[in-house]
Amino acid sequence: MTPGLFHRGLRAYARGQARAVAPYIVGRRVLDLGAGEGFVGEMLVRRDSSTWVCSVDLGRYRAAPGAYVVYDGWRLPFGDAAFDTTLILLALHHSDEPATVLDEALRVTARRLIVMESVYRNALDRIWLELLDEPVNRFRHGGRMAPARHFKPAGSWKALFASRGLRLAAESWIGPWWERLVHHPVLLVADKTGSA
Repeated sequence: MTPGLFHRGLRAYARGQARAVAPYIVGRRVLDLGAGEGFVGEMLVRRDSSTWVCSVDLGRYRAAPGAYVVYDGWRLPFGDAAFDTTLILLALHHSDEPATVLDEALRVTARRLIVMESVYRNALDRIWLELLDEPVNRFRHGGRMAPARHFKPAGSWKALFASRGLRLAAESWIGPWWERLVHHPVLLVADKTGSA
């Protein structure tokens, strides 16, 4: 598969992700943490030009227009509550320390966190996730993307959010039926306590 064809596929997937998260975004300042190529931010701005999106990741993976920042995986280079909404889409399972990434996301977020994660419901689901995730992501970014380390059931992610005082505002399984056969992406929308 050529990089151009692969990017077209990633853009199409990002369009679906943007469509899934757009109704839950609050405010105009959005951080896309673990943004990869930055395609989701591009699609969100196309949907609503008053939205400003800053994409952030561990490397120079940018392939879309818009603000893009590279960070060290530990400390985001933004002030407290700099963004109204932060997105973490299919990224936490790639991080060495998901709780640390979550804590930094919460520090820079004023109101809402939107997380999409590949989750498993049983041992077979987990095997499928591990078999599929690495080959697909090895192709991205010339193999520089970290392998998946932390697949969890949906309940484990929700427990982590609850331990941080987050209030779950919405939860849904997303994607077409065929994707949910092996991938099981769940969308979790969480509000910071006291945010309106």
